[in-house]
Amino acid sequence: MAKAGAAQPQKTIWIINNYASHLETRHRELAEGFAANGYATVVITSGFHHGRRCYLYEEPVTCVQRSPGVTFVYLKSRPPYPTNGGKRVLNMLDFCRMARRYAGAIAKKTGAPQYIIASSAPPFVWEAGYALARRFGARFIAEFRDIWPLSLVEIQHVSPRHPLVVLLAQIEKRAYRRADAIVSTMPYAWRHVQQVAPVPREKIHWIPNGINTARADAELAADTPLPRDLADFLAAHWCGIYTGSIVKSECLDFLLEVWERLRDTDIYFAIVGDGHETEAVRRMIAKKKLDHVRMFPAIDSSLVAKALDGARCCVAACRDAGIARFGLSMYKLNNYLYSGVPTVFACDAENVVQQAGQFAISYGDAALFARTILQVRALTEEKRAELARQGKAVIRQEYDYPMLAKRYLTIMEGCAD
Repeated sequence: MAKAGAAQPQKTIWIINNYASHLETRHRELAEGFAANGYATVVITSGFHHGRRCYLYEEPVTCVQRSPGVTFVYLKSRPPYPTNGGKRVLNMLDFCRMARRYAGAIAKKTGAPQYIIASSAPPFVWEAGYALARRFGARFIAEFRDIWPLSLVEIQHVSPRHPLVVLLAQIEKRAYRRADAIVSTMPYAWRHVQQVAPVPREKIHWIPNGINTARADAELAADTPLPRDLADFLAAHWCGIYTGSIVKSECLDFLLEVWERLRDTDIYFAIVGDGHETEAVRRMIAKKKLDHVRMFPAIDSSLVAKALDGARCCVAACRDAGIARFGLSMYKLNNYLYSGVPTVFACDAENVVQQAGQFAISYGDAALFARTILQVRALTEEKRAELARQGKAVIRQEYDYPMLAKRYLTIMEGCAD
């Protein structure tokens, strides 16, 4: 027994997530929040950068201290994959193999974990997380940010009888039963979990994606400039802006329909980002002759706040309301609302834009979206300021990462009771 007043050994949290290699906001921010509350935190991720499709490090295992109390461990999982397909699945499996193989060496260097958060997608990571939790006598938290295999079936239209879907469904059910706690970014994910596995409702928790408001304030105040062409475009026009991935799920085709209807106005549109649909979107812009729409490459995350601040309206859309029935947690909406710039979001599911009293409309009606943009164009400065206060207040109160990290710690510490 420790003597009264003796310092207690520091506890360690491991976060296992294939796709944190590019310092993914969620787990970097949570890790820093855990560290600020006295927990050494280790983020174990693949050294293969999913966005750039290249390796960040050549060694099998690379440890990098990102901030006080936070270490990132990069595993050189194989094979590299140029597109989503069989090689990506093999890379997922190899990452899990390597996490188990090198766990002893990682523990020796960073400390054995008392808590392990295994974050899906993909669900394979839950198998590795549970095995390591048993090995170290740690609490196992099954986290999911996307619902696999349900997303594969409902969005990608993979057959429910496909062998991969059947396997993932078995892994999912087993993870929910094994977990000491289940955490999702979706507010109503408990409905799905209880359909899949008969676990107590109190075992299932909601920790949304958020934003570090102090970091956003500092980034906005920093001297680092935007790329000149983007800065000039935003300064020269009354501009709507989209920031993020250029992929089908982000509905850029629909947003271009909206700007077709705004062709004869003085309202411009900046699309800032990259993705596998970039060239397709460029072709659509050229075909429709949308001279008031301009695409810009992705910018560093530290510049997003400045880009949004330079626009007059933030826009986004979510086409598929199937998975969204369990609630949304989109990074960009938090950034949009905290920027203070009015936000228009088309989606048929409950969302934070609606919660903040801004312009949440139904998906699919381009004419309605265009009219709403015109409504934003006509706002008085007083009304814009009021909307900015509302948006910022909601984010500070419910989506600020330091606060979310404390909530997460309460969940984990409750597992140990």
